[in-house]
Amino acid sequence: MTSPMWSQLLVDVEREYPAASKPGAKLTTDQVEGLQAVENAAESFGITIGHGLAAVGELLAHAALHKELTDELALSAGWLINSLALLSMTMTETGAAATYKLANIPHQGGGK
Repeated sequence: MTSPMWSQLLVDVEREYPAASKPGAKLTTDQVEGLQAVENAAESFGITIGHGLAAVGELLAHAALHKELTDELALSAGWLINSLALLSMTMTETGAAATYKLANIPHQGGGK
């Protein structure tokens, strides 16, 4: 499997891949590989974002401890955390949708 890329997460899994409820739906080999790439990217980048959020939290804690937490820093960090959390939630949803389709839609040419 190739290294994860952000572009692999810029897909609407529900729109681009067949619905599990569609009679006779099957995933092609390319679709299976695409969904696996989405899963891999969501997991890899999710871990990275989690580490980043932890680092921002530590930065805020140290700044507050040393009485250096300015209003500007608190505001900027708050918006950064908000954006990263929303990104993380979207990545998790996208990865979960890919996992669901891989588990519930038969693959052409054999098993799941």
